[in-house]
Amino acid sequence: MLSLRSGARAFIPVALAGAILISLAPSTPAAAAEPTTEAQQIIKIAKAQLGDPWRFGANGPGAFDCSGLVTYAYRAAGDGRLIRNGTLRSARSLYRYFKSRGLASRSNPKLGDLVVWGRGTHIGIYVGNGKAISTLTRGVRVHSVFAVRAAFTAYLHTGMSGSTATQTKTPGTTAVASTWVRHTSGVASLRRGASVQYARIRSLASGTRLVVSGKRVDARGRTWYHVTAHGRVGWVAGWLTR
Repeated sequence: MLSLRSGARAFIPVALAGAILISLAPSTPAAAAEPTTEAQQIIKIAKAQLGDPWRFGANGPGAFDCSGLVTYAYRAAGDGRLIRNGTLRSARSLYRYFKSRGLASRSNPKLGDLVVWGRGTHIGIYVGNGKAISTLTRGVRVHSVFAVRAAFTAYLHTGMSGSTATQTKTPGTTAVASTWVRHTSGVASLRRGASVQYARIRSLASGTRLVVSGKRVDARGRTWYHVTAHGRVGWVAGWLTR
C-alpha cells in the first residue's frame, strides 16, 4: 500500500496534515448538515473511517485496503452498482473497468469520482479542492491528489456529484414513492433499528430478497435499509446488500 510522497513539491508536514484532518471534523451545525447528493453521502461515509488502519484485503468496517475503502463507501451509500457491487476488488480492475467505458481522464474531477495512481496500484475518492481520501500505510487519510508516492494517473468519473441523495435533511427514515428490491450479499442480521446496537430479529441467509421501503444513515455515515424479509420488517446494513 502507498504512503504520502516525501518530495519537496508535494510534501505535507505532519503538523499541517494533522490540521487538515482536524478541520474535517464537524464543528458547526452547517458542517454537520446532511448530504444532499450521493457524492456527499459517499464522502461522508469514507470520512467516518478516518484513522482506521490499513490491512491487505480488508474492506471494513474496522480496517481497509485502498480498494476496500472505495467498495465500502459506495456500497454503504447504496451505490455499489457503479463499482460492480464489490466484484472489482483491486485498484487496477476498477481503473480498467472505468477506462474501458471512456470514463477516465486526467482533468475535471467531481465530488465522488475515484482517483487512481500508479496506473492502478492505488485508488481513492475525490473529496474536492484537489484532495482525495484513501487508505495509505498509515491508515485512512485525506491528502492532496499529488501527495502520493505513485504518480497520479486518472480520475474515474462516477457521475455521483449531480445525483441527489435519497435521504432527508432531518433524522429519520427516507420516505419513498415506491419500494424496490435488494438482496443480501452475505449472511446478515435483520435488526429492530438502524444500528448494530439494536436487537437482532433474525439472521438472513446470503441472497435473501429484501423489499426496501426506505433508508437511514447512522452516526458513522453508514446506510441502513428498512426492509421486509420473510414476512418480517426491520433494518439491514446497507454494506451487506447488493
